[in-house]
Amino acid sequence: MVEFEYKNTGIDWLSKFPKHWRIDRIKDHFRDDLKQINEKDLSKIEEVAHYSIPSFDENGEPEICTGDSIRSGKKVLKGIGVLYSKLNCWKPRVWSYAINKDDILSVASTEFIGLRPIHDNQNDLTYIQYLLSSEAFTSTVKIFLKSVTNSHQRISPETFVSQNIPLPPLPEQKAIANYLDKACRRIDSIIDIKQKQLERIDGYFSSKVKEIISSGVNKDHTKKESGFDWFKNIPKNWKVVRLKSVLSKINSGVTPKGGSTSYIDEGIPLIRSQNIRFNKLDLSEVVYITEDIHNGMSNSKLIKGDVLLNITGASLGRCFYYNSSDEANVNQHVCILRPFQLIRTKFLYYLMRSEIGQAQILSGFTGSGREGLSFESIKRFRIPLPPKDEQEQIEIQLDSLSLKIQKLNEKIKNQITTLQAYRKSLIHECVTGKKQIWKGKIETVS
Repeated sequence: MVEFEYKNTGIDWLSKFPKHWRIDRIKDHFRDDLKQINEKDLSKIEEVAHYSIPSFDENGEPEICTGDSIRSGKKVLKGIGVLYSKLNCWKPRVWSYAINKDDILSVASTEFIGLRPIHDNQNDLTYIQYLLSSEAFTSTVKIFLKSVTNSHQRISPETFVSQNIPLPPLPEQKAIANYLDKACRRIDSIIDIKQKQLERIDGYFSSKVKEIISSGVNKDHTKKESGFDWFKNIPKNWKVVRLKSVLSKINSGVTPKGGSTSYIDEGIPLIRSQNIRFNKLDLSEVVYITEDIHNGMSNSKLIKGDVLLNITGASLGRCFYYNSSDEANVNQHVCILRPFQLIRTKFLYYLMRSEIGQAQILSGFTGSGREGLSFESIKRFRIPLPPKDEQEQIEIQLDSLSLKIQKLNEKIKNQITTLQAYRKSLIHECVTGKKQIWKGKIETVS
């Protein structure tokens, strides 16, 4: 194998690259000549393959749907090409496609820039897909993003197609694409195994929490029937009570007047649903309100020992406890469960995150509009209630198990992060020529 010779490119993200490769602008090789179809004409079509950003994010496959379910005009795909999302391209969404004449109509969101080859047999689209999704290329184009909001930033198609890209000869492009396909499949399969390990660990922990919450730590307890599906048998000396009987407060906050415009850089933390996780309060993106607003929301001020429960949206049921003496408040999506006399904070938290609590949460939410859980539903929850000394024993055992699970999860997540970083690095090394894949005769790009 003849080793590559390298030369300087004068491009920051590329630095040196193989001497026999060339640098061209995207628009020298691709054009967006896709026609558009309006919503009215789409509504007449029975079946459509819809290349949308949500479907890309979900599984990387176009959604097969009826034309009348699409609410805006789209680009009509034809032949072969690549789609590049101009929206938030710091998270690259790059889709190669091949449309046959007998396929159903395929359309794409207008958020995608269409890249159709100008010349035949000059570029391998899989190589182009890897190149445009590489970390180095992404870091270059994201500096051109423009927007009025941080959540919707776009690069203009004109700026995008003016970017320079490295192009090896076509046989090398194919070799790189084949190598990366195989390597990424192997890496992805290992990541998938690791993800399934996390799911199994989570399932094991959930089953143990339910077992200990409903049976206690003393295996010699005489059992009795509870009369409820959520927990069938409990120790004979335990009670079954409604949740409202062991709480002094069931209440949520409100949206501060002015909404997000009322947030300040420093002040009283306002805990929202995104801050609540099943194993912690994540305050990395907490927002703050003034003391005046906080005092005006006096009914939702937190005290140490409150259990916080998400009662709306996709995070319905997530819960954790507030373990600080510092002033804080919550918004309308977070419910305060304040333990009173007969129940301990951590026991209540483990109970609410267990299958016993989660099953009743899911059975109690209303599905109209934005799904939510009412205070009345929460008050009616039935729970097993051991004596407080047994609650403490349960907490100690579950804390110990939780710590072991967290350490194991952290280890597996670190392995996944390392694999993902290696995948990105491998793609970068290959599409920039740092890693030599080609073993044949070196040819110059014409």
